[in-house]
Amino acid sequence: PALLRPSMWVADIVYLPLETELIRAAKAAGCTTLHGGNMAVGQAVDTFRLITGTEPDVARMMQHFQKLIAR
Repeated sequence: PALLRPSMWVADIVYLPLETELIRAAKAAGCTTLHGGNMAVGQAVDTFRLITGTEPDVARMMQHFQKLIAR
């Protein structure tokens, strides 16, 4: 945490829990953060697009992901 600065972007690939200790510390330090859920859904979006050739509904996919991890 002592190395974190507000000018930094901090990303974590862990998505359970969404707010990891790293993400909490980065937010507290004023960093811009990206949690693992965004990365997981982003990969799913790209895969869907690649396999089907159609544009996925990103918001719907994120909502579904959030429902899945809330269980």
